[in-house]
Amino acid sequence: MNVDSFFLKTRIEKKKHIISQSEKITDPINLDQKLYNAHKYKEVLNRFIVEYINKKNKNKKEIEKEITNKIDQFKNKFINITLEKKIKETPTNLYQMSGATDFAKINLILRSLSTSMGHLWEDIATSSNLAISTETEFDIKINGVDIIFIKDKKPYYAQIKTLEGTLTGSQVPRSISELSIHENSYFVSAFKTGTPWTFNSDKIEKLLGKEFWVMLDLDYDFILNNVKKMIKTIEDSYYKKKKIL
Repeated sequence: MNVDSFFLKTRIEKKKHIISQSEKITDPINLDQKLYNAHKYKEVLNRFIVEYINKKNKNKKEIEKEITNKIDQFKNKFINITLEKKIKETPTNLYQMSGATDFAKINLILRSLSTSMGHLWEDIATSSNLAISTETEFDIKINGVDIIFIKDKKPYYAQIKTLEGTLTGSQVPRSISELSIHENSYFVSAFKTGTPWTFNSDKIEKLLGKEFWVMLDLDYDFILNNVKKMIKTIEDSYYKKKKIL
């Protein structure tokens, strides 16, 4: 395949090509049937993905501007749409039942924010010249994989969570099985918070905070400072909107 011409194709055309090539691959033995497509897709992608990613060529200023834009877009969307909706919503939780209405509302909003931010880390990571999201590039989802990035001229498949303790104990085996089908993979905590890890595996290596972003040639402190400002702005907006709505 000519990667130069493939790179210029539309997202739909790329998707069709990858799926058509994956259908030629025999179903693997001793693998959960739910991971068959993920296995086939990565087999096809590994033929060209390093060369494909290497076509990205943004300078540091362009990357930092892209990151701040993505954070600002997320912040504005959450404040103007999600936050207003959640403030008006009546929570159904133990705090509400107890008459602790502030706790009830804040709990509702924080759960929504935490879930939404998971996609933001993936989005920020793909600002790097070394990483892509298969969903963004090809409209294809690989189970348990948020980004593919290049390290030592090889593709690495990564699952990104916000912090060390994001997963529940029952979710860990699924993440291990999803990442284990790849020759090179990482389980990532986007930020170092000091909370205990809930993910532990002899097969899959973990990356924590700065050591992950450095691999993508991105500035961890720059990202963290902008994220902290974003969260504080969302908090300030909550108290302002709560008085009005």
